[in-house]
Amino acid sequence: MKQRVMSVVFAGCMAAFANTAASAGFPEKSINFVVPYSPGGGTDISSRLLTEKIARDKGWSFIVDNRPGASGSVGLSYLARQKNDGYALGMGQTSNLSINPFLNSDIAYDPIKDFTPIAIVASQPMVVVVSTKSKYQTFEDLVADAKAQKRLTMGTPGIGTVSHMSMEYFGQQAGVAFRHIPYPGATQAITEVMGGQLSFAATSLPSALSHIRSGSVRALAVTSKERNQSLPDVPAIAELGYDGFDVGDWKAVVAPAGISDELAAQLNAAVNDALKDKDLVQAFEREGSDVVGGSVEDFKTLMEREQVRWQEVVKSAGIAKKK
Repeated sequence: MKQRVMSVVFAGCMAAFANTAASAGFPEKSINFVVPYSPGGGTDISSRLLTEKIARDKGWSFIVDNRPGASGSVGLSYLARQKNDGYALGMGQTSNLSINPFLNSDIAYDPIKDFTPIAIVASQPMVVVVSTKSKYQTFEDLVADAKAQKRLTMGTPGIGTVSHMSMEYFGQQAGVAFRHIPYPGATQAITEVMGGQLSFAATSLPSALSHIRSGSVRALAVTSKERNQSLPDVPAIAELGYDGFDVGDWKAVVAPAGISDELAAQLNAAVNDALKDKDLVQAFEREGSDVVGGSVEDFKTLMEREQVRWQEVVKSAGIAKKK
């Protein structure tokens, strides 16, 4: 028995030593970085900015691997099946890590069980916009009409998007309901708002910024807890009598489940170091995103909290799960 216990202890020590040694020599080859959306989109651009900065600072090599489909679920399903040796990473988001699993029966991964959280990268709020000809001058005007049982039409980039779910969440908090009109993307929703076919649209900040700045639409509120640096004159919903309301479309680096703690910490440090760069911070801010960063534990806590929140929002909204 004593010999068996010693063997087990020795094996455990050797495994820990191997993990530490592996992380110390990491990486010895290119890291495959899965982007679950098409090239040229916001997630792709953010992923390339981040990996290029790490590559310059650390001398690491990355291969950006675009695998779009099913709101990011195709790429993350692929990532979940890769080896947990640090050479497969990817960019997850609010939608594919915290919302889609409760909307789609075909998703082949569990966000908590199948991934190791590495680091939160950035977060951006949704923005509520109306036509410049709209009678709604403020967000309070819009909500007052909704509370008067007027069925306002709300355009979003699609069912289950963060834009859609942020307003479902708001409606549940405020005791109002909107008639949801989903579109294939934000551009169509904003166009319909401009033409007066919709009461308002909720969409990501980058999708609406150019239209807001050109005066094509008017921004009424952002969904973050505080105002966004890109729209300092636009109030946050939280400051309009809805204390604590805070919804962001966050992006974060994940790895397949089971990666060693040492390697996860090393990858987390690399991401956080990159996020300290002034040029990178400004690049994110130009698209309306706030750089976040933080520890592996911070990301784990966020994932668990967001899972609870969005599962309840989906359930309360009565959105049927796709099969």
